[in-house]
Amino acid sequence: MNSQIPRGLLLVAIFQFVPPLILPPSTFASASFLVWLFVIPLFVLLGINLARGRAWSRLATVFVQGFNIIVRLLVLISNAVTVQGGDAVLNVWMVITSLLSITLSAVVLYYIDRPEVQIVMQ
Repeated sequence: MNSQIPRGLLLVAIFQFVPPLILPPSTFASASFLVWLFVIPLFVLLGINLARGRAWSRLATVFVQGFNIIVRLLVLISNAVTVQGGDAVLNVWMVITSLLSITLSAVVLYYIDRPEVQIVMQ
């Protein structure tokens, strides 16, 4: 591991929890305390190890961000439009948050997969 961690990798380590947690406001209200008790330490552990340059944390970040993209696409396809009283209604919050989350996850995946980051993470 090089002693010089790229600044972009530090930003990813600090903010990599953002894309999976971009949710419509109604979802935050319905989330259980136990969910947050599991999710927050997981992202802290992942971020610390990314900043330290651990190879497994790069793999875990790729998994988390890739899984986020897949889940968001599936949820978006099934919940973007609902039928209420015979009319199709667009769930604007769902569409906006899903597209924003997918975009940010793709940016994280693009950066993590760059050759200079891969060299540092070996």
